[in-house]
Amino acid sequence: MTPSIKALNFYRNIKGRWALMLFFFKWDADYRKDLLTTILTFVVLIYEVVSWMTIADIIAAMVDAGIIYIQLGGDMTVIPSDYRPSHGGVPYTTALSHHIAFHELSVPMAEVLPAPVEDELGFCNPVNAIKTCKESPLVSDRVDDALMLREKMPWREDNTPINFIFSRHQLRYIAIRVLNRLQHTTNGKLLAFQDMADAIADPERTVTLRKAYYYDGLMTVEAFRSRIFRGNLQHETEVFTDLTSYFPVNREMKDDESFLRFRPDMLKRASLHIGITSLLLTENNRVALLYQGSTKAVGAHEVCLGGSGSLEYADIKRAGNPADFRELAAWAMAREVCEETGMMESIDEAYANTIVTGFFRWIDRCGLPEFVGLTRAGTVPYAQDRAIDGDEVIHFEEVPINVDGPEDFPAVMDYIRTNGICVSLSSLMALHRMTVIAGYGAKDATDEQKQIYQRVSSFIKGR
Repeated sequence: MTPSIKALNFYRNIKGRWALMLFFFKWDADYRKDLLTTILTFVVLIYEVVSWMTIADIIAAMVDAGIIYIQLGGDMTVIPSDYRPSHGGVPYTTALSHHIAFHELSVPMAEVLPAPVEDELGFCNPVNAIKTCKESPLVSDRVDDALMLREKMPWREDNTPINFIFSRHQLRYIAIRVLNRLQHTTNGKLLAFQDMADAIADPERTVTLRKAYYYDGLMTVEAFRSRIFRGNLQHETEVFTDLTSYFPVNREMKDDESFLRFRPDMLKRASLHIGITSLLLTENNRVALLYQGSTKAVGAHEVCLGGSGSLEYADIKRAGNPADFRELAAWAMAREVCEETGMMESIDEAYANTIVTGFFRWIDRCGLPEFVGLTRAGTVPYAQDRAIDGDEVIHFEEVPINVDGPEDFPAVMDYIRTNGICVSLSSLMALHRMTVIAGYGAKDATDEQKQIYQRVSSFIKGR
């Protein structure tokens, strides 16, 4: 790890702990009381040190220092003691689960059905047939086609406050994640998609966005697919709490079988910030393979096929406050491509060469909405420079298959499957969308499908 990356990680740790302190101060009344007590004691201690005149002042200062020590603990941290990764000599850790604890049931996340309105739009899980990823999506070709064919896609912002805290265990989960120095986390401002997919499919609808904070997503989207473990007195690991019980689903019966389906009010149960992923076609007309390092908050040690991350609130201003949501999403995709390849000086060209192609919901992350797209290299030498940022991305390769049109993407998918490459779900779904578009070149395709095929074909060829 280079000195610059070490310095960046140190900054992230400090920023993350400060943001966590403010977060706890906002939501935890007991913590506000403890923190104010500590601050007032500090003030008294400083006054006693500056103005002491007798031995009694020294004794009083020592008592105040003892109070501060008890409040902050042996590691002198502002994190509440019962949220710390090690409390009372007992270590706490978290681990992802691929099952949902629903009352007495344990249901695989891959079997969760779409919310009623999205079920009517044809959302389904295609990954069961692909079998290249442990996680699962819900996607609809009908919605993806509407997304690409809409003449305009206006958006509005609604910042009605929503409280996503259902349990103090969510706060414990955040503390454990933030204090884990392998994955640095700060409370950045993001954009959430505050609509169901029918807002995308309806050409007359305005989509609704909401300012979101990463910690809100962390304590819902990430926490609700996790379990917290702790060590017992026999030095064994045991389940402390299973946060998947808060997954935003309802139980329903279908053909005498029990299923879980996303709740109609899922948008109020989890903070669903917008994910964005774009496949990167290098100057060699090949799909990039970007190997993720351990500092990636989501997708560590997996392979991305381009840029992947979240749509940040600041992207609105960076993109020039576009009236069409797809332009905003394309800007964010270009930014992620340039950040992860260390090519930020080429963001304008990347933006001009990015197209939004589809949408899916990430089942394992409480139905997180993700928009996918395609970025063409143009004149940027990604492959020539083996472009990586050296932080989140640690290695660059290419899929050894030339992509001259949509019809070549199925071969890329076959290469990924045949070689067992551990691709992130978002990249897999971006590639899956391109294989669907490849099928739109068939003779029996509809006029709308042929239009999409021709548009993507022309885009790949730079026309």
